[in-house]
Amino acid sequence: MNFVIAVVIGVVVGAIGYFVIREKDRNAIWLAPLLGVVGAVLASIVASVVGDPGYGFKEATLQVVLAVAAVGALAFLATRRGAGQHSQPTGTGQ
Repeated sequence: MNFVIAVVIGVVVGAIGYFVIREKDRNAIWLAPLLGVVGAVLASIVASVVGDPGYGFKEATLQVVLAVAAVGALAFLATRRGAGQHSQPTGTGQ
């Protein structure tokens, strides 16, 4: 059950992240939700390894934080890649 909630949280955070970074990266439509899910599922795994009994606000908070961090890393990399592309010369050498 925790993993199902993690997937839902990850998809929601990823969808919100997609709307923030969609102009900077075309792959964000599938990559942002995927990274959100990976972050949230990773949080579920960490919570179960640490021994958090049941599903509580600690695990939900950790899922949101790691999902936002994963999508934020994508936004940062998309911004950096976009900045590098604009600084390269596009002329034919004239």
